[in-house]
Amino acid sequence: MHIDISRRPNHKGPAFFYAFSYADRSDWTLYAIGVVGALISGAGFPIMDLAYGYWTTALTASDMTPPSLRKTTNTMAAICLSIGVLQFITGTIFLSCFTIASGRTTDKLRRAYLDSVIHQDAEFFEKVGPGEVGTRMVKDVGTVKAATGEKLGFMVWATTTLIVALIMAFSKAAHFAGVIVGVVPLAFILFVSVGYLAAKADSRLLDLEGQSGTLLEQILGSVRVVQSFAAESFLVKKYDEYLTALQRLGKWRSIVRGLELSISYCVLNLTYSVAFWYGSKLIVRENLEVGLMFTVFWNMFNAIFAISNILPHISAIRDSVHISARLRAEIERVPVIDVRNPGGVKLWDNQSAEKTAVQIEVQNLTFSYPSRPDHKTLDNVSFVLEAGKVTALVGASGSGKSTIASLLLRYYDPSSFDNEKSTGRILLAGHDIRDLNLSWLRSQIGVIAQDPQLFTATIFDNVAYGLSGTPWELPTSEMEPKYAERMADVRNRVEQALKQAQAWDFVRKLPSGMDTRIKGGRTGVLSGGQRQRIAAARALIRKPRILLLDEGTSALDAETEQRLMAAIHEEQAQSGMTTILIAHRLSSIQNADRIIAMSNGRVAEQGTYNELIEIGGVFSTLVKHQSSAGQITSSSETSIVPVPVRPQEPVKNTSAKFNTPQIPLYRHVSIVSGTQTIVDDSLEQGLLAKESKAPTLTSRFIRLLAQYGLWIAMGIFGSICIGASFPIAAWLVGFVLESLSIHDDDNRLLREARAWSMWFLVLSMVNILSSFVAGFFLSMGGDRIDRRLRLTALKSLLRQARFFDQEENASGSLTAGIASKAGHVSAAIGLVWQQLITSSGNFIGAFVLGIVLSWRLTLASYAPVPLILIAAYYNIALLEKYEHSIQKPLDDASAFASENVDAIKTVAALGRENVIMEIFDKSSNQKSVKTKYLWGGALGFGFGMGSTLILCSVVMWWGVELYLTQRIGLSNLYATFEAVFIGSVAASRLFTYVPDMARMIQGFRAICNWEDRQPEVASLGLTNAPLLNVKGTITFNDCTLQYSSRPKPAIDNLTLTIPAGKSVAFCGSSGSGKSSIISMISRFYDPSLGTICLDGRDIRTIPLEEYRSHIALVAQDAVLYEGTFRENITLGQSPVSQEAIERACHDANILGFIQSLPQGFDTPVGSKGSQMSGGQRQRVCIARALLRNPSILLLDEATSALDAESERSVQAALEQASRGRTTISIAHRLSTIQNADIIHVVEDGRIVESGNHADLLALKGRYVDLVKSQL
Repeated sequence: MHIDISRRPNHKGPAFFYAFSYADRSDWTLYAIGVVGALISGAGFPIMDLAYGYWTTALTASDMTPPSLRKTTNTMAAICLSIGVLQFITGTIFLSCFTIASGRTTDKLRRAYLDSVIHQDAEFFEKVGPGEVGTRMVKDVGTVKAATGEKLGFMVWATTTLIVALIMAFSKAAHFAGVIVGVVPLAFILFVSVGYLAAKADSRLLDLEGQSGTLLEQILGSVRVVQSFAAESFLVKKYDEYLTALQRLGKWRSIVRGLELSISYCVLNLTYSVAFWYGSKLIVRENLEVGLMFTVFWNMFNAIFAISNILPHISAIRDSVHISARLRAEIERVPVIDVRNPGGVKLWDNQSAEKTAVQIEVQNLTFSYPSRPDHKTLDNVSFVLEAGKVTALVGASGSGKSTIASLLLRYYDPSSFDNEKSTGRILLAGHDIRDLNLSWLRSQIGVIAQDPQLFTATIFDNVAYGLSGTPWELPTSEMEPKYAERMADVRNRVEQALKQAQAWDFVRKLPSGMDTRIKGGRTGVLSGGQRQRIAAARALIRKPRILLLDEGTSALDAETEQRLMAAIHEEQAQSGMTTILIAHRLSSIQNADRIIAMSNGRVAEQGTYNELIEIGGVFSTLVKHQSSAGQITSSSETSIVPVPVRPQEPVKNTSAKFNTPQIPLYRHVSIVSGTQTIVDDSLEQGLLAKESKAPTLTSRFIRLLAQYGLWIAMGIFGSICIGASFPIAAWLVGFVLESLSIHDDDNRLLREARAWSMWFLVLSMVNILSSFVAGFFLSMGGDRIDRRLRLTALKSLLRQARFFDQEENASGSLTAGIASKAGHVSAAIGLVWQQLITSSGNFIGAFVLGIVLSWRLTLASYAPVPLILIAAYYNIALLEKYEHSIQKPLDDASAFASENVDAIKTVAALGRENVIMEIFDKSSNQKSVKTKYLWGGALGFGFGMGSTLILCSVVMWWGVELYLTQRIGLSNLYATFEAVFIGSVAASRLFTYVPDMARMIQGFRAICNWEDRQPEVASLGLTNAPLLNVKGTITFNDCTLQYSSRPKPAIDNLTLTIPAGKSVAFCGSSGSGKSSIISMISRFYDPSLGTICLDGRDIRTIPLEEYRSHIALVAQDAVLYEGTFRENITLGQSPVSQEAIERACHDANILGFIQSLPQGFDTPVGSKGSQMSGGQRQRVCIARALLRNPSILLLDEATSALDAESERSVQAALEQASRGRTTISIAHRLSTIQNADIIHVVEDGRIVESGNHADLLALKGRYVDLVKSQL
């Protein structure tokens, strides 16, 4: 299906109709066909009531002969049969057309939402995170799809029944119909009143849903940090706080649903009471025919019954209205800084081959972030970035360096938030950048960020994305002119850029070279240095006039950094580009033409490197604090005997042995597929696996319901009571008809009719209570099950490791999946289940009543029922397959959106907004939705709809035959007819909820799949012995680690002992395998071959949570979560004293910053701490690790984001913290590991040198090369 949106609809109407503004001619055609089908189908029951009236008149007429009765009956039965066949056809058509049309329309709504979001400014993303965007695109747009699809179709169908029934009733006996219809306005008034109550809670529910989605995406997007700190329980609990709040708000919605049901069923039974009481009077006073009275009554009953049918769909449509309003507000939001604005000056044409050097002036710049208006990030800053020169910005983390970069790229404007403290301007070539075309401005700048974010695509695509907005932009279609020639040119440019960025050597060794597909975000198997080099290639391929490196080489080893900087200087000299270096590693800026030192948001000093050293100010102090490892002589070190490393032989044909564990695992039968797989079946319980029969999906669902037995049992009880009331009403109708057929005693007729009316009134009162109980308790139970399923899904996913390396398991996709799948289950258990149980009670009760009254007639009439049930089964099965076929594209869309929103600054810097939409459109056009399953399910639905009238025709024909042969009485004939009619209507109503049931099954199955999925990394549980007195000796025994996406082992046959209590460091070029060693120690991966032992015990035999409780990891990527500084630092630890928190923050050199904030430790960090500098975020993470007081401390480039002064103090704190514990460090900045007891040099997954700093210098090998590169 092709999606083409060239304009944003200008919709001014109600929110519900907003989605229809995206409908095209084809969509409207489908809707029109669907409406016609629903109109014809909806008119079926009123027409049948007309036939029923003629049949009743014939039966009760005193002068009707048997032949005439048979003739009339055959005619009416034939009419009912014909209407039934027509219902079958039109029911199939309207369900299919509405579903397809809504799917097409909401696809465009989803596209418009993403298009708007991806073009928003930074202010928007301070409040909206990637998880919320993913939830909106899948769950919220899915709700709109259901409401504008089958729900709307059922509304049209039921409304048609209502209108046609009213018309026919008033045309036959207006006076009688007018009295009965008096209850309808009462019902609408009550419905509107309770709907107003629901609306008050809906807005808050949507806000909480979005916030919970954002937190969930943060958790799933940083699962390794969560696992390394054993913070699963804490973060699950924090997520549960949102779910608990949602559950509390859901209580009001449950009350509303209970009231809606009470009103609906009360009015239905009042109709019986009023109709028979007033109808008896008209029969006596105005000689109203009994048949005519019943025609009017059943038409009015169908009208009111249609209102009750509308009820569940009104709830879904009401939810859709609030969601549509929210989507509309975000789609129509015009950002203050709008990249779509075509206005603004373009100083030169991008097609121009001539490169003009660009000067940048910062004038009197004062700025505060909108979320922290009282904190000046920049304070009256002025300086000049000379054209064609290299200018470096240095200073302590948080001094405002990255803020200047953000303002230059116009993520923010000094005056964009009406903040009096935000003043000044930035001039580019003498022009205020706010007067320049924004898209053009960003196309002039290449950015290499400290925290590089790649996209899920090939390496080629990731680098080629840097060409967005340039004359060499990557062609998107093979139909474009000179496609092959342009692609060849782009491939050549990508290869050259990779070589410039020092990435070509490792890229060409990948399975498919630069066509190797990688996972986006900050995860995957590429090292931080490899990701940063690809990001550098992406910036360099632009041939920008301005190159901005914001700690762009912090993840690189010194040699690679030197080569990359040399390439950048060469490019700068050739092209004359203005280069801005933001760096903490001062050795990387020695050759800068000018250095600007910043402190506390102000320019402290500026000049050349030598000039600033001579001044002896801020910069000189930073340099003194940052010493190169190569400046320390071996004589100052205590001699340590080099650690013997066993010679490593090349791995020969190890791929066949990679999955052979050293300790046997146990067989487990997959619950879903029934196939056998070799997995760990004991998990963290430390028990041997025992084979047991896998529970079925149904048995698991029953066990889930049993956990909320009171809520579900009360709801089912109420629903059964409602369902039982209809067969009782049918039984009473038989007596009413017999009483109304009295011809010789009017007083007796009135007296008996009044008595039966009172019984219907009693039934009405019973239904008020039972329907409220059903609606309230099932809705509350559904909310609790929704909470339980979300928590189950999150806990299950947090057990996984390699699972998250797979492209389809992106955090955005999983975030939206958890919300939508659990939501499908809870929605079905709520109001839908009430209707299903009620209808099932109707059906069963009617069958039992029919058997009691006339088994001959009932069995004959119910003969087609098995076919109806088979149709229902296939209806559900086929629609579930249909839902499954559309779920994968939705999950992919959510993952794609979340990934790009998470990298929104990268997207903006690259000018990728339009490219993102082109990729999204291409993906949408290629998706395969199996509509054959929809049509198959719709056929089952149509058959169910038509079967009611077919059964009624059988009852008419066979019932009269039994009546004429005196095998059934008149009252029993009517009561049996009513029983069969009610039973068949109940069966047809079951079909209207089949789509909901299909979504419920599909959602529950997916969550069960997650729960059943055994983690690749788990405890073998061969012993229950706890870890006592952990010393911290770690031993690698012949360990090899092979990533599935890499042909070469990341770690190759490693045998090594890390002594307890020692400080051990690993260094080497980026991508050499250092982080893989940390990953194996952390048990993110288990070795493909070999074992790792802690104090002599295989770490796979230690329960994961216990094992990780002895470890703290400070990773290269600083990860913070939604919440306060206190929560992020403690991260789930047992109650910690304020003194301990402050001591950890002091050691991490972050205490002063936190205490300067208005709320101190209780200040929210915001979305991922985006408004703090990278160094500030990293110091919070270091404080988190120090507070943990672990036996084993893992430092993976822990100080790479810190300025020299902070690094010095933090490094001293880390060295102090490492005493008495095993400390394992990875670093490119060798000054941070020079005091380590043992240093291992890693290359190509092998250790090539080992010893202390002095010993390695004496060897004059690879380590010395690394040291020299940092001199």
